[in-house]
Amino acid sequence: MTRGAFIAGLVTALAAVILACIPSPSDVPLGRLLTETLSSGRTYLLFVPISYGIRTTPAPLILSYHGGHRNASQQAELDLLTSPFFNVEYVVVYPQGINDTWQGVPGVTTNDVAFTNAILADLNTKLCLNNAQIFATGKSDGGGFVGNILACDPILSQRVAAFAPVSGAFYAPNNTNSGAGCDSSTVVRNCHPGRANIPVIEFHGGSDKTIPYDGGPRRKECLPEIPHWVQTWAARDGLGMGNMSYPLTAEATAYLFGTGVKSGLVMHVFDGENIGHSWPATIPNDDNQKNGDGPASFNASSVIVEFFKVW
Repeated sequence: MTRGAFIAGLVTALAAVILACIPSPSDVPLGRLLTETLSSGRTYLLFVPISYGIRTTPAPLILSYHGGHRNASQQAELDLLTSPFFNVEYVVVYPQGINDTWQGVPGVTTNDVAFTNAILADLNTKLCLNNAQIFATGKSDGGGFVGNILACDPILSQRVAAFAPVSGAFYAPNNTNSGAGCDSSTVVRNCHPGRANIPVIEFHGGSDKTIPYDGGPRRKECLPEIPHWVQTWAARDGLGMGNMSYPLTAEATAYLFGTGVKSGLVMHVFDGENIGHSWPATIPNDDNQKNGDGPASFNASSVIVEFFKVW
């Protein structure tokens, strides 16, 4: 290496250090949910953990999207990612869908990809974030938005590092308006991610009556079989159909696709035969109390955070 090249590299490295932000406890109030409003009038809830105030490096971020006919506050109560039991380091954002739903649901015309980009732009004016450690999770319609829309978007698939839909509603178009002929074992939604090797973990219960594990017609579109949806992501990531499984608990099973450094790049967690349309938790929550299927044998939030730490 020439002396000139060495100096140029040193200058570049120093510039990166100088330009890198450092979190400050005065950025926003810590340890509580705040309602933030964009110039468009749309809102999101923001949680900044106490640890942000003592960080010396940019903070990671989780976006968590509520289910259909739910709202941002209910999602925060469901995933409990504001609790130090599950999360002490991630900033968490709970976007609010228009009419409590999301892009990708049949008949919904809102542009929630643009909304997500606007949230990220707004956050970067308020906080010191690690833009290489942005993650997304969501329940039901929100999970479908995460796994079908964000992960398949040419831009946001590059901005979001990993995706974790729970009981996702992965709608795909039919050939007819009636839903007749929905083949859940082969249906595939168009997907154009902007990069390869996208980490995805999906959670689903065997007794889900809202978004059935075996798929089928719904809202004049087609829901895929969950194993088929997961295998489609494995194929997109070049992992093949082979997988290994292990018992997460006595009731829940984890399926990992990929080998070597790609092992577990795509994962599926079968929540258990008796788990319905619920966010798996070992304590009572609004889902399992309503559905009568809980508590579950594991906490999805713990598994999600660990998955995000890997990718």
